[in-house]
Amino acid sequence: MHSAFSRSLELFLKINVNLRPVTGVFCMSKKTAALILMMLFGAESFSAPATVQSLIRSKYNQNVSLETQFDMHIWWSVRERDEKKSGKLYIAPGDRFRVELESETVVSDGKSFWQYSEKSAQVIIKNLQDLDLSFHPSRLFSTYLSEYSFTEKQNDGSTAVLSWKADSTASKAPWSAIEVHASVKNGTVSELKLTDSSGNVYTYKFRKTVFNPKIPGKVFKFEVPGNAQVHDSRK
Repeated sequence: MHSAFSRSLELFLKINVNLRPVTGVFCMSKKTAALILMMLFGAESFSAPATVQSLIRSKYNQNVSLETQFDMHIWWSVRERDEKKSGKLYIAPGDRFRVELESETVVSDGKSFWQYSEKSAQVIIKNLQDLDLSFHPSRLFSTYLSEYSFTEKQNDGSTAVLSWKADSTASKAPWSAIEVHASVKNGTVSELKLTDSSGNVYTYKFRKTVFNPKIPGKVFKFEVPGNAQVHDSRK
């Protein structure tokens, strides 16, 4: 059974990885990916003012490198409890990315994919081409922040709040609402909030975001710890 932390990381990454369960290591769900796809293409979109959203779209796309730190807060509605984690995200063109979320690390160099759990000391390695690339981090950012349309909910001259809410045409979507907080001046996103149909709220607050930084190539390689158990499915 997946832990709440593993489920939250899965929701953040949205990578459709077809792996057999390995004890102690979370596995990405095809069902989750399918629901995300349904949400993205089955929901009615609305138009936000071009000034703010055009800035966002110019910053968050597949041709831009990005480095950011984030704080993740999840409110589990039914259990009335919350969960907090912090991490770091690197994204670069060519399907390269690295997500460090405390004891979990996911890395891609554009060809190979590594998934590491420090707690269980296990590593899963796959060919990146065996994954559905529609759901790796860089394309997810591009989908939400570059292609998805929102309405402007609030603008104080410094920060704009853009929102999307599901209607009857999106009844099967996992999200009932999405909210984005972005700088009016440059379009940098500081907060992304997603609410699912059960009332659970996933909030990601981004800080120290740098666009097109000089990221060393070694960041997109994973050095397997000597004590880790390796499950390599590459041919």
